[in-house]
Amino acid sequence: MNETTSASSPSGVIWITGYSAAGKTTVGRKVESRLRAEGLNTVFLDGDDLRSIFGAKWGYSRAERVELAHVYFRLCSHLAAQGNTVIIAAVAMYREVSEWMHRHIPHAVEVYLQVPEAARRARDTSTKKVYHQLAGQNPDYDEPVAADLVIANHDGVMPDEVSDRIARFYLAQPVRRADFGRQSHWQEYYSKAVAPQQPSSFATLVAAQLAPGTRLLEVGCGNGRDAAFFARARHQVTALDVSDAAIESCRQTHAGLPIDFRAGPLPAHAAAFTDAFDAIYCRFVLHAMPLAEEISLLEAATDCLRENGLFFIECRSINDPLARRGKVISPTERIHGHYRRFLVLDDLVARLAAAGFRVLDQAEAAGVAAHGDDDPVVLRLKAQKCTAPAVVRFPPSAKAS
Repeated sequence: MNETTSASSPSGVIWITGYSAAGKTTVGRKVESRLRAEGLNTVFLDGDDLRSIFGAKWGYSRAERVELAHVYFRLCSHLAAQGNTVIIAAVAMYREVSEWMHRHIPHAVEVYLQVPEAARRARDTSTKKVYHQLAGQNPDYDEPVAADLVIANHDGVMPDEVSDRIARFYLAQPVRRADFGRQSHWQEYYSKAVAPQQPSSFATLVAAQLAPGTRLLEVGCGNGRDAAFFARARHQVTALDVSDAAIESCRQTHAGLPIDFRAGPLPAHAAAFTDAFDAIYCRFVLHAMPLAEEISLLEAATDCLRENGLFFIECRSINDPLARRGKVISPTERIHGHYRRFLVLDDLVARLAAAGFRVLDQAEAAGVAAHGDDDPVVLRLKAQKCTAPAVVRFPPSAKAS
């Protein structure tokens, strides 16, 4: 298991939807062939095949159809995260399903094949005979109103023409990053001020390794508890968080401390922070962002540190029990209460090296970051910016008290 897929990978999902007999499967197979010829790793899925593979576990009520559709797209997400472009031909026309796909799957495209009912019924008489079986029943679908691409697939339009148009549209789309509901979750979380106030055990561990008056940047400061701890230790602290609510709360709670609180991701501030810091502190942040954002953060961190500056990281490991709970997004991503990505130690070490760091110390352990009933397995790394990066492996550090 790894998470080494490039941030610029052309992987993604093309959902070809439409009523029965709209031509979804025929067009989908041709799109898959067209993209494979372009050199993409492709996977084709058909809704009827998937329902059969899953053993007819789901019935045909709206609730069951929606639940099954969510299963389809979690599978699509899982496959896409491993470097594939997934083409799925399935009706699944429900508003909540479309919203979920666009929120949780980067580079997801919804294509609606629009065909009049009379044309669909005519086609159906020589194929599945679905309309005869329905006998006047009308499945409770939500006809797409915000599909990325709508194509009239009737009146002599050829499947090759339609599939070529879909493939060209997909290849021309910029990679769209998924939010996974993170912004709203963290805004609400920090608005309620529910985070603990005492410094974390990782902060105390890092503080013992800092020279007096260190120019320290905290990335993902949350409620500011660790930033305040470092400031009280007379370090020069700048603290960032992507949540406006978190930063506003920090400015009020820690108004008496000389901390420069700023909203936004590190890459947005990197130009103003070039070679500005002796150390960067990043606790429980990397696992809250997709891989592409992590890579951008690591590259920005290199720019913001002076030569030989230190980078301290704590994040959830792939071996954390939570990595097996919740809804699967990819081999390393889950939704359990909120979005998390669980990191593989060797992969993170490799990405640090690629960004211009050498790892001085690394550990993977439970019992060091417990909070309430949650005792996560975490990764702890200390890395150094260097001109010629070389990964140095050390035995795991002793557990922090």
